[in-house]
Amino acid sequence: MKLLAYLTELFIDTFGITRPKPEQRRTANLVIGGFLLTFAIAVIGVMSFLVYQITAGNHAR
Repeated sequence: MKLLAYLTELFIDTFGITRPKPEQRRTANLVIGGFLLTFAIAVIGVMSFLVYQITAGNHAR
């Protein structure tokens, strides 16, 4: 949960959006932080797949 809170704070500071109310903070952490974490994992996964495909293609020749 601390990772999601960190990502949410980073997003809020970067884009300057209005901070959520204290009672909405948990929901904001789950939505914003969850989206950012999922996006980062997806980008890393796609990059890893592409690097694997490039290196596997070079060994086949």
